[in-house]
Amino acid sequence: MKLVVMSDTHLRSLTEEFVQICDHYCSNADLVIHLGDWTRKEILDHLERYPLEAVAGNMDGPDISQRLPRKRVLKLGGFRLGMTHGWGSYGDLPWRLLNEFNGVDAILFGHTHQPFSGKTNGVFCFNPGSVFLGRSASNRTLGILYLEDRIRSQIVNI
Repeated sequence: MKLVVMSDTHLRSLTEEFVQICDHYCSNADLVIHLGDWTRKEILDHLERYPLEAVAGNMDGPDISQRLPRKRVLKLGGFRLGMTHGWGSYGDLPWRLLNEFNGVDAILFGHTHQPFSGKTNGVFCFNPGSVFLGRSASNRTLGILYLEDRIRSQIVNI
């Protein structure tokens, strides 16, 4: 199973560039996951043309936060995936998120605009970065997860 994971789009409107990114990466995905900070409902509306699972972020207004939860757990391909946007400083965010989810195989999060893929206390943690606003030395990125006998990840520079 192939999942395209994105977060922190922070767009003011639906742009042609975002439509092209979606056409290129999402059209052949089994599922698209967005981890919040959409900032405009038009982005959510556009991504709903694909199989989509999503959460709201801290920068999302009522037009999004009333449609989406702040956190959730998906059961896919024999795995339990915790999804949330995240909050606060980057430094210990994966550790703080461990307290938000019990019995998950992975935690997917955004917020930091910096991609991350690794284990924290034995749990796979994945942040796809930001499609449009990388921070520090981070590029613009999205993520791809492959759910097979194990979870494989890829960070894609846009």
